[in-house]
Amino acid sequence: MNHPTRRHPMVKSADRVFEILELFERERRSMRVAEIAQQLNLPQSSVSMLLKTLVERGYMDFDPQGRGFCPSVRVAFMGEWIAQAPGQSRSLQDALHELAARTGEKVLLGRQSGLFVQYVSTVEPVGVRQLRVPPGTLRPLHRCAIGIVLLSQLEDEQIRQLLHRYNALCAKTGGARADIERALRSAESARRQGYYESAELATPGAGAIATLLPTCVRGQRLALGVAAPTARLHQHRSGFLPAVLAAARLC
Repeated sequence: MNHPTRRHPMVKSADRVFEILELFERERRSMRVAEIAQQLNLPQSSVSMLLKTLVERGYMDFDPQGRGFCPSVRVAFMGEWIAQAPGQSRSLQDALHELAARTGEKVLLGRQSGLFVQYVSTVEPVGVRQLRVPPGTLRPLHRCAIGIVLLSQLEDEQIRQLLHRYNALCAKTGGARADIERALRSAESARRQGYYESAELATPGAGAIATLLPTCVRGQRLALGVAAPTARLHQHRSGFLPAVLAAARLC
């Protein structure tokens, strides 16, 4: 007598994640938990838990107003290199790798995720391991160069509202409050210059040079930057800055 194979809970969860992603591929729109659960004939509690995990890991976006979920731009970048044929024009990931090779430093690509920056992709030069910042890492918007340039696209009042919300969160969690006036000055500097250079904002002894990408991805602005130990960043600034700006223009 043949017995049905019992699937390990981890395998079952993995299956469900792929079912969710495949559903979004078919529908190509934002969807709520109940609709996803109904279409896939899955328990709503399980779908809700999986979606929450995907949001936390940066693979899913959640719209608190519409209560809808949608795969994030991080999902799009993960497999971009697979579908690219030899000789095809370069992708955004190619540009990040070229910038890392040109500067010899870590390259970061980030987007705004609520009150934070999320690094969608991080690239290191071949054979180099430095400044551990894995994809999916979150940083407060006002505490990193990529966050400052993302803030620079907003009006000052929008920045104030975001940072007031951040400070309210810190009041509950005990985190360090944002200096709103300082953040506004930094955002204005980024607007004026077209880039922002930080020193020890996110990581002691390290800094970054960052700028906005000229085009949006799924309606979101992205920013890229080169991160390095502060002394090396200052020493090679004359080469790093034009390399960052050129890479952004070509993306």
